[in-house]
Amino acid sequence: MAAPREIVALLESVIDIFLSDVKHRERAAFILCDELVEMACKMRAREHDHRFDFRAGFHDAWNAPGVQLDPMTLGRRVQTSRDTRNLMQHGDPGVTVDSEHCASATLDAVDVLEHCWPGTREEALRATLLCALRIIRLYSTHGEAHLRQPFEDLMRDSPWTFEERLLAANELAIRPGLRGYWRFAITWNTESIEEKLNQLDVP
Repeated sequence: MAAPREIVALLESVIDIFLSDVKHRERAAFILCDELVEMACKMRAREHDHRFDFRAGFHDAWNAPGVQLDPMTLGRRVQTSRDTRNLMQHGDPGVTVDSEHCASATLDAVDVLEHCWPGTREEALRATLLCALRIIRLYSTHGEAHLRQPFEDLMRDSPWTFEERLLAANELAIRPGLRGYWRFAITWNTESIEEKLNQLDVP
């Protein structure tokens, strides 16, 4: 039973932002990821019991019947992320998160989806999203930090072959191997990026 399409679409938005070149991408992706977790928990709780109140707080949502995340592992991690998000938005607007923290929160969100709707990875996530999650894992606390630079070097220096054509006046030429364009590269050539990840033995 895969997660609802709108939840998967929200996950894709988180991934798009994380792998983009937008300003403050980690902060934006982290906040959206927290919203994803809350919405997923509430939707699953409502599926379990149609009387579940969507106005419930975050802690009540992930503890609700039908959800009930382990309070010592995944529940604790998503609650910690919520506390960080609240500090960012309500306590100190200068507080943000780094790439590793954001990547770890994204993986936690995927674990929440899989917990609430077992089979989501296999049934609902396209090859491009699974490839993107391998990259995100590399940049998380679960990844091998020493492999990050070699991966970036491979992405930057490998030849990228796409159809060449003249650009229109309103078009911009991009280099898909640069960090800010990785999401485009994954969409265009998932297999090539999977090969680079495999070459470095990235899980």
